[in-house]
Amino acid sequence: MFSSIGWPEIITLLVLGLIIIGPERLPKVIEDVRAAAYAAKKAINNAKAELNGDFGADFEELREPINKLASIQRMGPKAALTKALFDGDQEFMDTFDPKKIMEDGTAGQAYREKQGGVEKPQTPPPSETQKAQPKQGFSWDDIT
Repeated sequence: MFSSIGWPEIITLLVLGLIIIGPERLPKVIEDVRAAAYAAKKAINNAKAELNGDFGADFEELREPINKLASIQRMGPKAALTKALFDGDQEFMDTFDPKKIMEDGTAGQAYREKQGGVEKPQTPPPSETQKAQPKQGFSWDDIT
C-alpha cells in the first residue's frame, strides 16, 4: 500500500509524533490510527464484494472484450500482424526472419557443395609465443 515509504520516513513520523503529541498520548493515537486504517480496509473489501455480487454477471460480458484488447496490447508488432493477417499462422512470418533463413542452408552454399569447389586451406592457430609478442612497426590498419 505504501511502497514508497521507507524506514527513515516512518522513524521521522514517530519522532515528530512523539514531539508534537507527547509520550503519554502517542501509543493511544497510534492505536486509533491503526484501527481507522483497518476499518477503512474492511469497508472497501465489503463494498467490492457487494458490487461483485450485484453486478458480477453483467461485468462478465464486458470482461472478455477487455481481456482480448489487453492481449493485443501486450503483443509485439510481429505477433499482431500474424494474428490479424494470417489468423495466428506463424509459419508465413518465419520466412522473413533472418535467423530462420540463416539456419537453413542457403542456395549459394548448396551450389558450392554440389560443385565441390575449392576449399580454402586451414591455417593453424597462432602459437602462444606469437600471441604474446606485440606487432612491431606502424600500420594504418591499427588506427582505422
